[in-house]
Amino acid sequence: MACRVLGNTFAFLIFLFIPFSSCLPQDEFLAYRGIIHVHSDIQQSQTIYSLQKLVSSAQDKGIKVVVFSDTFLRRLEYRPPGLLKIFKLSFEQESVVKYGIKKYLEDFKKVKDAFPGMVILDGVEVSPYYWWSGNIFRKNLSLNDWNKHLLVVGLKAPGDYGHLPVICNRYLAPRLKDLPILLVIILIVFAGTLFLKKQKKILGTILIIIGTLLLLNNFPFSQSHYNRNSAKGNSVYYQNLINYVVKKGGLVFWAHPEAIEKVLSMGPSRINFYTPSYPESLMLTSGYTGFGVNMLPGTNHDLVLAGQQWDDVLISYCRGRRSRPAWVIGEADYRGSGPLDRVQNIFLLTKFNVDSVYDALRSGRLYARYHSENNIDITLNVFRIQDPQNPQKFAYMGEEIGVRGNPRLFIKGDFKLKPLAGLKIEVIRNGEVIQTFAYGDAGKFDLEFQDNLAGVKDKKLCYRMNIFSDGKLILVTNPIFVEIKT
Repeated sequence: MACRVLGNTFAFLIFLFIPFSSCLPQDEFLAYRGIIHVHSDIQQSQTIYSLQKLVSSAQDKGIKVVVFSDTFLRRLEYRPPGLLKIFKLSFEQESVVKYGIKKYLEDFKKVKDAFPGMVILDGVEVSPYYWWSGNIFRKNLSLNDWNKHLLVVGLKAPGDYGHLPVICNRYLAPRLKDLPILLVIILIVFAGTLFLKKQKKILGTILIIIGTLLLLNNFPFSQSHYNRNSAKGNSVYYQNLINYVVKKGGLVFWAHPEAIEKVLSMGPSRINFYTPSYPESLMLTSGYTGFGVNMLPGTNHDLVLAGQQWDDVLISYCRGRRSRPAWVIGEADYRGSGPLDRVQNIFLLTKFNVDSVYDALRSGRLYARYHSENNIDITLNVFRIQDPQNPQKFAYMGEEIGVRGNPRLFIKGDFKLKPLAGLKIEVIRNGEVIQTFAYGDAGKFDLEFQDNLAGVKDKKLCYRMNIFSDGKLILVTNPIFVEIKT
């Protein structure tokens, strides 16, 4: 592999890779820094920065790709058990829907035009479902899974966003099974009107009142019908969202699956908020693109450790139980506090354009890292696997390769750690750490070794890496898949 540095105003490292497939011509992968999951000022209560200010700040820090994920909808509705739907309490916060989906996308077009040297992707953070427990009259009412989120990126049109299957999304799209109810209501109101004309005012008035109540109770006859009083089967709602986005050609990632929200309210409303961590959702759903990990100090990221939920998903894919793997992304969840670029994604692109970035997200051709300008700066220059019987045949992150014999791994990179701290590299195969390498203050690593598959029964393997500094996760790669040929 040849490596070179191309000078430009942002001093990016550009890496020249040898051919990643023996059947393809030589390609260059270009390494670009990006941040994913950024909130803008349409949510006034959460950040004060506009789209333009955020993109400008990212550009100043050498970031070339910014993926926004503003909150799609924050609308709550509560109806005490036993009462009609018209007797409900509603509350709504700032969101893309409240701001206006079309206006939101128009703002993005202006920003993209203003920063032609950046790749800027619009997206939304979605809460497909929530449910209530307890009782408001007993002062133990709890809102559950309010912050169980997915990130949606790459939808093409305002209507694609507007019809997202999300609880309380009031788009007027009647379901076929609701049409008979609507027809019955119309007939009741029509009959009431006829009785009024025939001077049967009491009966006519009663029918009109009944019809009006039924209309209000069932409005807006939309596809956003959810059982808000039970968690039973709620993974279906998230799967519906995933299926919808995939059908529309978009990408969907589980957001902050290890975050926990627990707020016990002491106010007069006495509404508690509780969202437990949900790493198990990676196994309970399928078809999604990937999930986010936040490597900021104090955050939990156990699911990317060897043998945890992510490996369960990857092994299921290797054994044919899943149609696709799940990729990891570094999730900034930036809301205006602290440096913008602490959680980064290094995109490996064939060209610097929107389509290439989408392709990298869709195919896992990126790695996530924690970056602190004065303390931690690590770069992975090479992570590839070679067929020992064909030295010109390699695979990189997100790719698959068939090999005969024991696969050979190549790992190269450099790092700066202040104060000086140890660096530990874990190479993981199918959920097990197979190699560990430790470094002091050398500033670089250059590894090459051949795996020993004696006793390994699986015919399809998954290799990935975690890198730690002083016990803290600072880099996680996407996997390379290896099929063992006999």
